[in-house]
Amino acid sequence: MAHRDGRRTEAVRSYRGHGIHAAPGVHEYAAELVRAALPEGGRVLEVGSGCGALALRLRDAGIDVVPTDLDPPHEWIHRLDLDDPEWTEETRGPFDLVVCVETLEHVENPRQVLRSIRALLRPGGQLLVSTPNVTHPHSRLLTLLRGAPYIFGPRHYHSPGHITLLPDWMLTEHVRLAGFDRIEVTTAGDTLYQGPMRAAYRVEMGLLWLAGIRQRATSGDGVCTFVTAVAV
Repeated sequence: MAHRDGRRTEAVRSYRGHGIHAAPGVHEYAAELVRAALPEGGRVLEVGSGCGALALRLRDAGIDVVPTDLDPPHEWIHRLDLDDPEWTEETRGPFDLVVCVETLEHVENPRQVLRSIRALLRPGGQLLVSTPNVTHPHSRLLTLLRGAPYIFGPRHYHSPGHITLLPDWMLTEHVRLAGFDRIEVTTAGDTLYQGPMRAAYRVEMGLLWLAGIRQRATSGDGVCTFVTAVAV
């Protein structure tokens, strides 16, 4: 999720005037994965839509998407509480794909959310989720130094509300137990650091690489973990 550890230009941090509450590059990569998953189209549910930037991006790509959020800021985004879902005619499915980008770290019970998502999918339907990559080299160093990875910790607990850490091994196991297989993990997204902080981050990453603490990102710096899977 976006936070105040750096600044990007407004053009990068919004889409068609709607704020992007995710790391730079995350929405672009998510849209690529959706297009690859549904080359002939299909019906998509997005959980945790925020201001609707990703939903608009997907609609502009010709995707039929139903956006939802706990506190929808627009009437075209449907209300949905992931911890206690009350499905409506528009949101109950079935869907061909459910997208849940940078949302599971905000919920109390991600396993229950994934089970609810599984129930909304058609047979063979697909899942796309992402969450901050807490095993990224930068996060591993921050955990060692301060006890919490990048964009987690006391000042991120209440705002933006990052309450659940999900390393990739745990997230994939949650996904498997929720009723999915053909699970694939990739990484994408960049930090929000700019100016001197960005330069210091690059030096740090170089030193960590030399020390053998490395990660080959799929896209960008890989600060977010993406999991795709197919409903059993």
